Amino acid sequence: MNNLKQWFSNLQASPLQTLESTQEARAVWIVMVAACVFLLGSAMGFFQVFLEMDPCENCVYIRFSQFCILIAGLIILISPTSTLLKIIGLALAWYGIIYGLDKAIILAGQHVSSHAADAGLDLFQSGQGANACSLEPTFPLGLPLHEWLPFEFAPSGICGEDDWSLLGLNMAQYCIISYAIFILCALPLTVAFITKTLKSYQ
Repeated sequence: MNNLKQWFSNLQASPLQTLESTQEARAVWIVMVAACVFLLGSAMGFFQVFLEMDPCENCVYIRFSQFCILIAGLIILISPTSTLLKIIGLALAWYGIIYGLDKAIILAGQHVSSHAADAGLDLFQSGQGANACSLEPTFPLGLPLHEWLPFEFAPSGICGEDDWSLLGLNMAQYCIISYAIFILCALPLTVAFITKTLKSYQ
């Protein structure tokens, strides 16, 4: 707790310098990896096993994106001061964040469409149209992840049909929030890395 207070104090006094040193330490990347483990564990343990909610096509795409961010964090953890590993890790992390956010937004729209009748709307009024959901996912680079790891990546549910909610928000909306948090955390660290790297070449 004292270390965290000191970090915020340093951040207020010297923001860029603090972020530059933070992105070269392991702690922040451990937090990123832990966040992905929590999200993936929740998806497969709580939703899929405990609540028996079968993952849909966009759900497995979101899982793929979170695995990308997880692997990115592990790559950076090998050596947080390595420029090459940091470039590879950040590139993969940002790919996962953007890819996952896109799929989460699509899933949120499909949730609106699936529950249009409950809100007294038809599909045209909901503005989302019919749910486009396949049991044959297409992962980037043609990776057959649904064949290699079917429990994690084989879709067996219908997009947007889950009825789970917490504090008025559904699973897709919480996914959007999680990606927004990833962006808020990754952006200043990425800027700090770029800034420090440019300084080293001056």
